[in-house]
Amino acid sequence: MAAYDSQAGTCLGIDLGGTGIKGAVVNREGELKYQLSVRTPVEEGREGILRALFSLITELMHEAQEPVAGIGIGSAGRIDPVTGTILAAANLPGCAGTPLAKLIHEKFGIPVHVDNDVNAAAIGELWAGALGDIQSFAFVALGTGVGGALVNEGRLIYGERGAAGEVGHMILKPGGTLCGCGQRGCLEQYVSGTALNRAAQAVHPEWNSHRLIQQCAEGHPAALEVIDQFVKDLSSALITLHNLLDPGAIVLGGGLTASSSVWWSRLEEALSAMSPKKSVTVRAAQAGNQAGMIGAAGLVFSRLT
Repeated sequence: MAAYDSQAGTCLGIDLGGTGIKGAVVNREGELKYQLSVRTPVEEGREGILRALFSLITELMHEAQEPVAGIGIGSAGRIDPVTGTILAAANLPGCAGTPLAKLIHEKFGIPVHVDNDVNAAAIGELWAGALGDIQSFAFVALGTGVGGALVNEGRLIYGERGAAGEVGHMILKPGGTLCGCGQRGCLEQYVSGTALNRAAQAVHPEWNSHRLIQQCAEGHPAALEVIDQFVKDLSSALITLHNLLDPGAIVLGGGLTASSSVWWSRLEEALSAMSPKKSVTVRAAQAGNQAGMIGAAGLVFSRLT
């Protein structure tokens, strides 16, 4: 099993989600040398999730075959990045209050850094080099919900309580759809995968978001109407982010971007129509589902330099 060495050329980068746990041995150039994934046993609660995570770490350390500089984890939920504690995580049952960094360090004797998974993905995009010289940007993850991260001059912005970048809970439509956070009209109620599923079923009871996208590609008028509203709502949020932060770019990632060939040009048209005197630079994420692992490793290495 690999030992610890702060000067080592590799570390472990792990993406802990409610569906799966993905991990890799990552070098200082952001290259994944060995990858592994397992299903997240959410039905077993905290103990089962930790058991699966520990098993994955053990195998990764064995495959590393050399000392590692640390373990980085991007976890679903709200994370205290200082203590590495999971403060809340709806899709990791029983894990709220878990001092994840402390538990892993005690078991493996290696420094551990834990952060939010979207923060890790943002750093992964930066480290993967897809942004060129841009060091200040907003990252928006469009998935089941909507997550976000803010990066300024290559460093994450955390805010007073570590919750900076929660763009999914910007209020888009006051008094609108009730959100799980307790507010009404949050952005993620209109531009997430969950929102698109709901809108698809309103068009046809047997449709979901995947069927909606297929119908859009085939030119179905009602499906295109839903997507046009989706890009208008998304554009409103992106323009607000642009005006608030003046980032070098806004990067869109997450599962919904897999269908961007259907709606990206419509998004650009909506941005131009809604903000004709400003250039809002929007780019598609490039690191895909590896971004979380790369970024988790990058967060470790950044603390060693």
